[in-house]
Amino acid sequence: MIFFEKVYYQLPEAVILTDKTHSIVSLNRKAEEIFEANLGEARGKKIEDLLQCPQLFSLLEETVVLSRPPQLTYENSTLMLDVNGRKRFFKLSIIPVITFQNELELVITTMAEVTVLKEIEQLKTDFIATASHEFRTPLTSISMGISMMKTGKLGEPTPQMQKILDALEEDCDRLLRLAENLLDLSRLESGAIAMEIEEVDVYRMVEAALGTLRLQAEKRDIELQAHLPENLPRIRADLNKAIWVLTNLVANALRYTKEGGSIKVSVYQKGARLFFSVADTGKGIPREYQERIFQKYVQVKEGKKDAAGGAGLGLAIAKDIVEAHGGEIWVNSEPNKGAVFTFSIPVVRG
Repeated sequence: MIFFEKVYYQLPEAVILTDKTHSIVSLNRKAEEIFEANLGEARGKKIEDLLQCPQLFSLLEETVVLSRPPQLTYENSTLMLDVNGRKRFFKLSIIPVITFQNELELVITTMAEVTVLKEIEQLKTDFIATASHEFRTPLTSISMGISMMKTGKLGEPTPQMQKILDALEEDCDRLLRLAENLLDLSRLESGAIAMEIEEVDVYRMVEAALGTLRLQAEKRDIELQAHLPENLPRIRADLNKAIWVLTNLVANALRYTKEGGSIKVSVYQKGARLFFSVADTGKGIPREYQERIFQKYVQVKEGKKDAAGGAGLGLAIAKDIVEAHGGEIWVNSEPNKGAVFTFSIPVVRG
C-alpha cells in the first residue's frame, strides 16, 4: 500500500481525490503545484474553494449525481488555469469509485498538461484565419467581375460564355462560403466570437430557422414539419447562433432527402435541457462516418463523389456552437432509413 501511495504521489499528472460532497480527500505532488497548497491545508476543503473553475465543478457534480463518468468531449475536458501568472491547459479524466453496495465513495480526477499542444493548435487556428481572410478579398473582386460580365456591362456574352460564367460564379461562391466557414471556425476555436447569451423563445427560434427553408422544401416536394409541445421553457442561448445550428441541420437534411420525403423538427424537455431533433427520411449516414461526422473536413462520400458538396465544416461549426452553450450534439442513423440529428441547450432556470 505504501508503494502505491509513493507512485501516486510522484505521477506526472495531477491527481485529485474528492468525496461525494466535493471535499478534497487527497492530492498528489503535481496537484499541490497546481492548487498552490499542500495536502495538509487542502484536505477537507471544497474543491471550488481552492480552484475557481466552474467547468470542473460542473463535471464533478454530474459524476456524483449520476454515479458514472461525465460525458466528456474534447472541448469540455480541456481546462485553462492561471498558474503563477501563466495560462496552462490540462486534459481531464474523471472516474467515480463505486463501492460493493453500489454507492459512490470517491471521485478520481486526473489532469494531464497539454499546454504545448494547445499552443500549437492555436498557431494552426491563427494561420487558417489569416489565410481565409486573405482569400476572401480577391475572391470578392473575382465575383464582382463575373457578375459584371454576366449582366453585359463589359459586352454581351454569348450563350457559351454565359454557361462558363455561371460555372465560374458557382465555384467562386463555393470558395467564398468555404473562406467564411473557416473564419467562423477559427474564431470559435480561439474564443474570438463572443456568445451573446440571452433568454430565447424557442417557438420564435424554430420559426426563424425554418422560414428560409420552407420554400426550398416545397419546390422539392419535401414535407417540412415542426412539432413543438405547448409551454416549452425559454433557453439560455445566443439566438442567432442557435438559429444557425438548426438551419444548418435542416439544410443538410434537405440535401440528403429525396423528393416526396419528409423532415420533422421536434423539441422536447428532459430535466434542465431542451432537446432539438431533426429527423429525415433520407438515405442515412454510413456507420463508419457517424463517429467522425462532427470533425472538421469530414464528408460523407458516395463512392468517389462527395454527396454533400461542401467542405465538411458545417457540422464542426455546429458542434462548437452547441458545446459553447454547454450542450451536446449527436446523430442516430441507419443506412437507407434516414438520420436524426439532436442537440441540447440548457433551459432558463426559474
